[in-house]
Amino acid sequence: MFKKFSFILLFSGIQFSLFAQSGTISGTVLDQGTGESVIGANVVIEGTTKGAPTDIDGKFIISNVEPGSHNLTISFVGYTTKLIPVVVQEGRTITLDISLEEDFGQLEMVTITAVRETANDVAVLKTIKESMQIVSGLSAETIKRTLDSDVSQVVKRIPGITVVQDRFIVIRGLSERYNTTLLHNSNIPSMEQDVRSFSFDVIPSNVIDQILIYKTPAPDLPGDFSGGAVKIFTKSIPEENETVLDISTGFRSGSSLRNFRAESRRDWHWTGFNDGANDLPADFPENLVGQPQAIVDQAGRSLPNNWKEQGYNSGLDYKVSVTNSFRKNLGKKGSQIGNITSIQYSNTKTVFNVRNASFEAFNFDENISRPRFQFDDMEYSQEIMSGLVHNWAFRLDDNNIFEFKNLYNQLTTHDFIDRYGDQFAQSFTQDNFAFFNEYRGIYSGQLVGSHKFFNDATKIEWIGGYGLSFNELPDYRRYRRNVVDIETRESTLLIPAGQSPDFLGKFYSSMREDMITAAFNIEQTINKNKEVDFKPVLKAGIYFEDRDRNFSARNLGFRRGMSFTSELTALEIDEVFQPENINSESGIALGENFSVSNFFNATNRLRAYYISANIPIWRFNLFGGVRYEDNLQQLRSPDRFTEGSPTPPMQPVSIPQAIWLPSVTLAYNISNKMVVKGVYGKTVNRPEFREIAPFGFYNFIFDATVTGYEFLQNSEIDNFDLRWEWYPSLTETVSFALFYKDFTNPIESLFGNFGSEQTTFLYRNTESAYTMGFEVDVRKSLAGISNSVFLSRLSVLANFSYIDSEITLGEELSELLRAKDRPLQGQSNYIINTGIFYDDIIRNLQVNLLYNVIGKRILLVGAGAIPDTYEMPRNVIDLSIRKGITKRLALKFGIKDLLNQEFLLLQDGNEDGIFSRKNDQVFRRYRPGTSYSLGLTYVLK
Repeated sequence: MFKKFSFILLFSGIQFSLFAQSGTISGTVLDQGTGESVIGANVVIEGTTKGAPTDIDGKFIISNVEPGSHNLTISFVGYTTKLIPVVVQEGRTITLDISLEEDFGQLEMVTITAVRETANDVAVLKTIKESMQIVSGLSAETIKRTLDSDVSQVVKRIPGITVVQDRFIVIRGLSERYNTTLLHNSNIPSMEQDVRSFSFDVIPSNVIDQILIYKTPAPDLPGDFSGGAVKIFTKSIPEENETVLDISTGFRSGSSLRNFRAESRRDWHWTGFNDGANDLPADFPENLVGQPQAIVDQAGRSLPNNWKEQGYNSGLDYKVSVTNSFRKNLGKKGSQIGNITSIQYSNTKTVFNVRNASFEAFNFDENISRPRFQFDDMEYSQEIMSGLVHNWAFRLDDNNIFEFKNLYNQLTTHDFIDRYGDQFAQSFTQDNFAFFNEYRGIYSGQLVGSHKFFNDATKIEWIGGYGLSFNELPDYRRYRRNVVDIETRESTLLIPAGQSPDFLGKFYSSMREDMITAAFNIEQTINKNKEVDFKPVLKAGIYFEDRDRNFSARNLGFRRGMSFTSELTALEIDEVFQPENINSESGIALGENFSVSNFFNATNRLRAYYISANIPIWRFNLFGGVRYEDNLQQLRSPDRFTEGSPTPPMQPVSIPQAIWLPSVTLAYNISNKMVVKGVYGKTVNRPEFREIAPFGFYNFIFDATVTGYEFLQNSEIDNFDLRWEWYPSLTETVSFALFYKDFTNPIESLFGNFGSEQTTFLYRNTESAYTMGFEVDVRKSLAGISNSVFLSRLSVLANFSYIDSEITLGEELSELLRAKDRPLQGQSNYIINTGIFYDDIIRNLQVNLLYNVIGKRILLVGAGAIPDTYEMPRNVIDLSIRKGITKRLALKFGIKDLLNQEFLLLQDGNEDGIFSRKNDQVFRRYRPGTSYSLGLTYVLK
């Protein structure tokens, strides 16, 4: 490896010295009549493809020009093309001042029809610069440079962003609960049952037009966020008609082409759709409690005997996508119709060898923390993703656009876990097994209209949308064997005397959420068409949202019959579940842990109204307004309580809130390339449905039960931001930001014993908290810093965030939690993202090297005897190469997670503040593996 690296450096140095013998042409292009800079003009050396566009100041630079005489061609729409002879000398730079004359004849004869380009870096940086909020973002142009397959991977490249569980994003160190997600300016439903977050891994990257992350409040943004409001825009009218086929295969070290254990596969397993084989039978009783034993025994025999795993070869990962783009001009007024349809499918497998442990309270006298258990898990996981994007857009004219956008994605996970290790608390060695099948998906359909009147002085946008999300967990089954001989791993099946689904049982759950949204926004510019500098902008709007979620769960367990035959414990698991062994006398009997809290309906009704104004005063811009949100969150159980049920009806939960959310921004334009923004805004954070539902769910990974808390309160946050922004060119930016957030009643998830052996996750409000920090973001091309052609094709991305926070627990939690002075849950103290991009247009070659690391963050807030658990930093390096073979065919190669550092959760048991990978308690550790991918893209025009 060192020899290869040295060779690359030597080659680059030789290349640098050779290119240093060339010259450089630079200059400025101005409008001959007004003297203003011409942005985006094409400056090309005649007879070659070498050239450069002019930046926001009309400046350009062409490096690595061979010495000698050349003709320079300068062109732009609406101007007469100009030809200028130049003489380039070796090692010198020639500077030109060029003026272009308007071509009025051309403008009179030609009608130009164009769609506003939003997918490139120039458009995104323009949006960021003109915004009165603190904004970061990425364009489709940047996304193409990586091998990222979904949005959760893409957003890692944005300043201050980290990703949790490869699904949820953390913005500025705040946990995923403090973010909100919008698809085309409208909220999108979540498919998660246990967390308040949107799962970003369900949206493929190849349909993204741009992603913007607003880190400060504004009247026209949802009030329920503090970390960031994420806006995702999918593509609309395409640039041209084409069909793109993208296929790839991948190899992951430690996972691919090896033995893979899973439940028996069926014919349609590869589709990822639930074929119903693992669902409860249609005639299964609604409640086993109080039923005659004969009916219960028959119900037990009706369940499938699917307890025995099968062995397969894991093979290779593969992904396929087909995207068709259609565009047609309909008339002379610029009317167009466009469609983008994209179908995606992927199938990946992972095999992780995971070390799990849990520890008692630290014994300071003996300087040791004894483990409660230590397990070695073999986790076999398969993920199947399928999706469809189907977008239509109709451009009536330059002032009226209608869009119909549809997104459907389903992500299916099949897990099998073999957990072997010691239960020190019970003094035995065990072999645990779990089968986990999760089907989750989302649909979003939106009808959008955009209209302009009075020469763009008045703008109207309206949106109507329907969203659907679902999460099905059929037949999540667990069983345990007690090891009697460690050397041979001989074991007996644990069949408890009383039903205990965690030891031997099946769990079923189903969640469906329907969402209806509507929004109307109007923007009015005063003095839009007058020759005056004072042009204030007024904006107002309304937003309606109704969410309805239905959740149901069945928790079934098996126990010993009254005259149990002990020989059953020595049988293989599939032999135990033969029909003749399922009876309440000599065999095993089915039972149900029934609770009315396992079934609930939840609704959330939001009505929001806002008004804002942007007032320019000399070099200042004052932007401010207020948002009023009337929100009602309710949760209730359906009428399932009957005589003999073990639990009474659940009391309805209702959390009403009507709140004013003011915000104000003051921006000072130092120059047309530099601006300073100061922002204040108030936001809220509301609990998710699952967090207020008193329903317990067993989490096998953490060996704990997750339980909601119906008395949670809304949290309120005051947000302060200050950012300096500099835009050297149309595609470059440098920024520095400071931020401070003050929380009242923040919501956290606690992890502890709470007076019992079973560990539990609970949700609670702490008293208050603050978080503050800074972030630096740099995107810069290396063109022009020398005469090297190699360097002129390089650009760099570098961003760094540092965050500090502290929480105040309050009297009640101070007695319950171990750590009194600690940061907010889910917060990293630093984040680093860097990238080097090489782009050779002539050879159609792109090479990208990306690096990411996050500081340690608290994942589990310890309670009782359990200390806080931190996720430790992982250095991640990704390499991607794309080479065009022909105009239509390109090859792609990538390496993800080149270093393959371990994922590590540590407990600082002695609470000395030093997190030692050798001396502190290891809660969970494994290596994800390095992934290698090879693919091709074929474009059919």
